[in-house]
Amino acid sequence: MIIDCHHHLGPEPHYADRLAETCARMGISKVCLMAVPPYYGPAMGNDAVAAACRRYPDLLVGFAYVDLGQEDPTKVDWAREQGFRGLKLINPRLPYDDDALMPIYARAAELDMVCLFHLGIVARDDSQRPGYVIRNHYMRPIHLDTIARVFPGLTIIGAHFGNPWHEEASMACRWNPNLYFDLTGSTLKMRSPEELGRLLWWRPESRYRDPLGRHAWQKILFGSDVPHHEIEDVLTDYRHCMDALELSPEIRRQVEGGTAARLLGLQS
Repeated sequence: MIIDCHHHLGPEPHYADRLAETCARMGISKVCLMAVPPYYGPAMGNDAVAAACRRYPDLLVGFAYVDLGQEDPTKVDWAREQGFRGLKLINPRLPYDDDALMPIYARAAELDMVCLFHLGIVARDDSQRPGYVIRNHYMRPIHLDTIARVFPGLTIIGAHFGNPWHEEASMACRWNPNLYFDLTGSTLKMRSPEELGRLLWWRPESRYRDPLGRHAWQKILFGSDVPHHEIEDVLTDYRHCMDALELSPEIRRQVEGGTAARLLGLQS
C-alpha cells in the first residue's frame, strides 16, 4: 500500500479526476487531501476537498483547514461531521503552541483527528494574502514538541521535516512517540541521503532511541505536496534516499504507506 499523506487539490477543473488517474497508474492506494486557507481560492478550500472526497471515497482522505487564532474548537466538530479525517494547519495567527490554541488540539485528540502542520518558511505570494501577516517563526518544529507532550493521544504530522529547521525536527521526532514528519518540499532535493541519515540516526538498539524502540524511519511518511504529474518524481526521490541508506524492505514499506495506514486506521 502506497499512501500519499500530503497532497492538495489543484485549482484547475477536474483536478481530482486527473489525480485519480495518476494514482491508479502508480498504484497509490490513498491520498490525504489537504484544504488550504480561503485566500488560495475556493477551488482548494474545505468545500472543494469535501466534494472531491465524496467523488472518490475509496481514494481520498480529507483534511480540513482550520484558521488557528480565528476559529474555535467547534470548527473541529464541524470537520468531523463533514467526514474529514484530519486537520490541515498553516499560517497561524499565533505560535502553534500558544495556550490559546490548545482547545483546538484537545478537541482534535478527543475526536481522533490527525493534525498535519505546515512547518518552516512558507512560499511567498503577496497577491494571495492581502492584509495578512505571515510569521514563519510561528511554524517552527519546536512548537510541535510542546503540543505532542501536552496531548500524547494526538497524532501529529509535521510537513517538510521542518525545513529549514531540520535539526530541531529530528530531535522532536525522536522524543515524541506521537510526532511524525514527511519529507515534502525541497528537503529531498537539497539534503543528501547521507545528511538525512545523520539526522534520522536512531535504531531500536541505540542507547538514545525512540521511547517505543522504533527505527527512526518508522517516523517518516511519504508525502508529495506537488501537482499530480510530479508525484512520481517525489516518490523516486524517497526511494533513492532509502536505497542509499540501505533501509530494509520492511522499513521502506512503512515509509511508503504502512505507518500512515496505521495512523489513519486503514488496513495495510
